[in-house]
Formats: sequence, structure tokens, C-alpha cells
Amino acid sequence: MDPGLGGEPSDGSPADAESAASQFGRALDDLVHRFDQRDWVELAATVVLSLAVLVAAWSAYQASLWGGVQSANSSAYTGSLTESSEVTTLITAQFEADAQAISAWLMMASEDNERGMQILEDRFDDTLRPAFDAWMAGSIDGDLPPGAPQDLPEYEEGFDDLLEAKSFHSIRAAEASAAAAEANRTGDSYVLITVIMASVMFFAGVGTKLSGKLVRITMLLVAGLLCAGAIAAMLSLPQQPVSF
Repeated sequence: MDPGLGGEPSDGSPADAESAASQFGRALDDLVHRFDQRDWVELAATVVLSLAVLVAAWSAYQASLWGGVQSANSSAYTGSLTESSEVTTLITAQFEADAQAISAWLMMASEDNERGMQILEDRFDDTLRPAFDAWMAGSIDGDLPPGAPQDLPEYEEGFDDLLEAKSFHSIRAAEASAAAAEANRTGDSYVLITVIMASVMFFAGVGTKLSGKLVRITMLLVAGLLCAGAIAAMLSLPQQPVSF
């Protein structure tokens, strides 16, 4: 009995199998017809556009983060440079004070003003005292040694702590300056990737609206190559972690 008229179901005869295969073939042909070459170009363009939007958004976010890194390092550079300048000013002021103290002491020595000499000696700073003692140790028969205490290595050693502090701040300033410059270059690279992705969106978006299969495929290829190059460049750059 014919199953289409409410009889018994099909028993899987060869005719039924051939009919099912024919229906599957027609469905496959219909699917292929629906996704012709233009549809595939549009589908590929949609994928490229999606990647371009995501990469552009991420690059803009990274550019913003690296701008913050640059700002922080620029502030650290300014602070360290200020500290180094203050230490330099302190060293210069101490050197001038010691020079004036020795000049006054030598003048009193030439006048045999021992009381004045003693008063000055009691007020010598820690930077001058070790050098002065070493200088006086070179006295022969009570005569003043040649030169001045500032000529001896002991005087330079008295500035070791200040010189070390100056060196520390100078190094920190140089490191912060280099870090700020590197952050600026990285941020600029992310901005460039964002600009490239805007070009990708243009080629992929406009290409699907043009007539002519060759033109559409060419525009899609240009967009795909730009997108792949920008993604490779982005992956090669350092990235700041996401923070909330």
C-alpha cells in the first residue's frame, strides 16, 4: 500500500533510498547556490571587519594604558632630576663654605690669630675636618703645609655620601627618561595599528559595495593583508595587563 495514502511505512527499498539521495543532492545544490562567490566575499569581509574592530579597540585601549605609563615615568624623571639638582646645589654650597672657612683660617694664621683659628677649626664641617687634619699632619717644623686641605683625597671622600646620592638620583632620572621614551614609542605603535585597522574597515566595508567580482576580491585581499600585518605587529608589542 502507498505510505503516502496512510498505508504502512516504507520498508527501505532502493527506490526510497534513491529518493532520499536526490532530496539531499537538491538541498546541497541549493546551499551552494545560496553561498555563491559574492556571498563568500561578503562573509570573508564580515570576518575581517570583525577582527579589525576588535583589534582597533584593543590597540586604542593599550595606547591609553601606555600613555599612562609614559606620564608616570615622566613624573618620576622630573622628580629624580629635581633631587639630583638639589644634591648638586648642596655639594656646591658646601664646597664654597669650606673654601671660605679655609680662606679665613689662612688669613688668621698669617696674622698669628690663634684664638680665631681655633674658633674656626671647632666649626669645620665634617666634609672639611678629615682633610684639614690630614693636611696639618704634613706640617714640618710648625710651618703650614703646601696647598690646601681641598687638594687632598680625604676632602673628596668627605663628599662620598652626597656624590652617591647624586649618582643614585641621576641614574633613576636616566632610567625613567628611557622608560618614558619607550612607553611613548609603544603607545605610538598602538595608535598606528588603530589607524591601519581603520583602513582595513574601509577596504573591507566599501569593497563589498562595489560592482565587479575582481574589484571586490582585490579590496578584500588588501584588507586581509593589512589586517594580518597589523595583528602580527600588535602581537609583537609589549602589552599592559587589563585592570579594573
